[in-house]
Amino acid sequence: MNQISSDRSILFEPNPQRSDDFSLSQIVQIVGLIADTFGIHIQPQYQDTFKKNLLTRIRALGLSSLNDYYHLLVATNQLIPSATEWQELISLLTVTETYFFRDQGQMSLLKNQLLPELIERKRELSLTHCNPDNGKFDRPTLRLWSAGCSTGEEAYSLAILVKELIPDNQAWDILILGTDINQPAIALAQQGIYSDWSFRTSTPEIKSRYFQSHKKGWKIDPAIRAMVTFQPGNLMQDSYPTYASSLHDFDLILCRNVFIYFDFNAIAQVINKFYYSLAPGGFLLTGHTELHGQKTEPFEVKNFPQSAAYHRCGQLCEKIQDLHPLIPTPKFESRKTEISYPALPSWRSANTQQSLLDAAKQSLTQEAYADVIQIAKQLIALVPQHFQAYCLMAEAYANFGDYSQANQACQQALQISPLAIEPYYLLAQIAEEQGDHHSAKLFLKRIIYLTPSSVPAHLELGSIYEREGNVKQAQKIWRSLLEILQNLPQEQAIDSNNQQITAELKAHVLKQLN
Repeated sequence: MNQISSDRSILFEPNPQRSDDFSLSQIVQIVGLIADTFGIHIQPQYQDTFKKNLLTRIRALGLSSLNDYYHLLVATNQLIPSATEWQELISLLTVTETYFFRDQGQMSLLKNQLLPELIERKRELSLTHCNPDNGKFDRPTLRLWSAGCSTGEEAYSLAILVKELIPDNQAWDILILGTDINQPAIALAQQGIYSDWSFRTSTPEIKSRYFQSHKKGWKIDPAIRAMVTFQPGNLMQDSYPTYASSLHDFDLILCRNVFIYFDFNAIAQVINKFYYSLAPGGFLLTGHTELHGQKTEPFEVKNFPQSAAYHRCGQLCEKIQDLHPLIPTPKFESRKTEISYPALPSWRSANTQQSLLDAAKQSLTQEAYADVIQIAKQLIALVPQHFQAYCLMAEAYANFGDYSQANQACQQALQISPLAIEPYYLLAQIAEEQGDHHSAKLFLKRIIYLTPSSVPAHLELGSIYEREGNVKQAQKIWRSLLEILQNLPQEQAIDSNNQQITAELKAHVLKQLN
């Protein structure tokens, strides 16, 4: 690749065109090539950034035009994932931002329901297979795939869950696979070293139990590291399932916050390959709205309070019954926390309103989002202008993956209290989950306008600018945040979970400024 670029720098005039000189046909051509190669769709609102990224690569390679760059990509297309220039380009097109135990609702669903039931079923299935040569039962197996694993936090989160759920995991054949198209991200995952920022929603116990202090942050425990295999992978171009590799017969596939980059047809192709890569009885979990509008057949969609899960029904349950009729067919049913709604002795009773509000908050804590919505509607029936009821409803809808309803509830809350910041926080989070960084920044700026000392808003806004490569704006936000932190008690907790204090965040911000 280096030889190609140096040869071309001799053949062409060293005066590459500007990004605003790119013709529409040129952009359409290269966008199509990227979609065919990776499945990635360049959304219109990001095309200005996309053009700037292309210009960066054209200049770096000493090329003179977008047409030359296009032909270079075509020439190296068959070398993926080893082609250096494709790797340079993919690093500009994707965001590697992630953290441990991301999406608490889905992680709770995995920990408390899906994984325990899969584990129980796989353990029972192993007891139906006896090796005739030695008279011993087969070792139980469990196969999990983090597809689009980025820097590895999700795959390691799965390993930690498995470690806690299977005390005798050494007696199992367990595969936890992490794949990503971004090879530098895979290299970081294999190192297993993370900063405090990767632990922002996990408990301190997780860090102390499964990580060791390291000069660069925290290093994953060797036993957990050994449970995970990382390798490059292109969801669009790779062939799977295939028994020549490990990409087959998975009990669980996690592919979250990946399809936000894909075009509609690419998503359809990938989920079809996912279906046949699952073992019968296996599950696919995606981001909450990433399959909106897609035909999900032949998956059976199972709606849990925390998330939808896509279930591959098939021969496995029947196979267990045929081989061992005494083993009951496992049932995957939504386990919803039962909430006793208080009686309504008086339609205007303040005590009744408070009881309902307390019940809604409790349900939200227990991740019983359907209950939150139902109770909030009761509150609104009592008090149509109940600001907190709309906020709780919005949060429940967002956790349920219904972003349209969540947005609507936020807007209703803002009509009641236009200067409140709570709805803007949720709107910013929803925008980020949907990949709409422009809207997320606007909402965060409104929070800062209303509450100039807001630490979370500054922190998230600075992180977005940093991920976008806007160093100047990121540094500006970090300096403002540093001023705020300097005026706070250094031992003061800065989040509701008491997981980080002012001094720790201040150190993080200073590191960003250096």
